[in-house]
Amino acid sequence: MAVSLPEIVGRDPELAATAAFLDGDFPAALVLAGQAGIGKTTVWRAALDQAREHGVRVLVCRPAQSEAHLSFAGLADLLEPVLGEKLAALPAVQRRALEAALLLSEEERPPPDQRTI
Repeated sequence: MAVSLPEIVGRDPELAATAAFLDGDFPAALVLAGQAGIGKTTVWRAALDQAREHGVRVLVCRPAQSEAHLSFAGLADLLEPVLGEKLAALPAVQRRALEAALLLSEEERPPPDQRTI
């Protein structure tokens, strides 16, 4: 059973902007900025739905404040849905770096360079 968002009222310009963004060239980034409580999360969720409808693979992470001290918690959440299918395809240097960062390997090696991760 699919869960749908309630109708979004008063955000037609923002929703049109996210739709135009999805019709643009990639790679790209979309930034939703503004004060707390103005509805950025609602627009963001609608944009994610639009992206999925456009056939875009959507990877999302929303780490909690309590995870801030965990170095790569957000990265682990972000990559979890695709890691199994994509990790082996990465170049060896990046694969080893991610394996180390995400604690997927028990090999004794020097830590990878942060830029590699």
